[in-house]
Amino acid sequence: MADERFYQNTGPYTIQDLAALCGATLGPQVDPNQIITDVSPLHKANAGHISCLHNPKYLDQFKETKASACLVSADYVDYAPKGVAVIISSKPYRAYGQIASLFYPSLKRGGGVSPQAAVHSTANIGKNCYIGPFAVIGENAVIGDGCEIEANSVIGPGVEIGEDCLIASNVTISHALLGRRVVLKPGARVGQKGFGFHMDEAGHLNIPQLGRVIIGDDVEVGANTTIDRGAEADTIIGCGTRIDNLVQIAHNVQLGENCVLVAQSGVAGSTQLGRFVVVAGQVGIAGHLNIGDGVKIAAQSGVMRDIAKGETVAGYPCVAVRDWHRQTVALKKLVEKGN
Repeated sequence: MADERFYQNTGPYTIQDLAALCGATLGPQVDPNQIITDVSPLHKANAGHISCLHNPKYLDQFKETKASACLVSADYVDYAPKGVAVIISSKPYRAYGQIASLFYPSLKRGGGVSPQAAVHSTANIGKNCYIGPFAVIGENAVIGDGCEIEANSVIGPGVEIGEDCLIASNVTISHALLGRRVVLKPGARVGQKGFGFHMDEAGHLNIPQLGRVIIGDDVEVGANTTIDRGAEADTIIGCGTRIDNLVQIAHNVQLGENCVLVAQSGVAGSTQLGRFVVVAGQVGIAGHLNIGDGVKIAAQSGVMRDIAKGETVAGYPCVAVRDWHRQTVALKKLVEKGN
């Protein structure tokens, strides 16, 4: 059960309501009018709670759960404890997310500009926006309807933010155009000068960074993540992309739609990622590369070459994941032989 000091529960709901919401099917002998009061993980669930089995690693917890209902795939229905109503879904974790969002929807503050905020007279603020204390909205900035700009965030001159965006506290945005429903978590930095300079024996000469950051609709950017503006071309973040905390996106990088970049990964300048690319934690990607659609890069990999569409790679430098496993096994055998 979520802490009521931080989260507001909108329940209860019937099992039938919840199944209909996520397109799931009620299991055998399930009472469609049974009341569910909350969501909970398997090992903490009690009567009235609904839980989810989305990974076979937690099958033992499922067998012992005290939840009243559980979302499962068809393969695990027979493992349900007596008295647990099963709701069958081909994607139980997605269904759980939909149900949890019903119980705990994102709450908006409503409109209003704090008297402690600094909003330039030429800024265009949409309807029903919230501007928090000590936020700064620069000259000719445009804030779409229904946006929330939380405390101490700075929106630079000329920045445009689409409708229903959430800009959390201590965020800075400059030289950027944001789509709709974008979320920037605390401490994110968007649009700062990229790491661009010429090196020779005369010393480092800075190169003007004259591009922008373009962020598509439904993008989420994690806490303390940085996205540099382009040097000449724009830095582009495709619609639906999810970027974790502490990620570095360098100047001129282009991310396709629905990419996922996990914490402490970094993408060097002018590299392009296709659609649905997954970059796991602590991956480093060199500059001026092309990463194809659907590529998956394992954690702590070093990417120094182009990667073709659909490949899965691992290692430093990265190779096809099957080759990386072979290398690991071979190295282990060498060590054991040496000993």
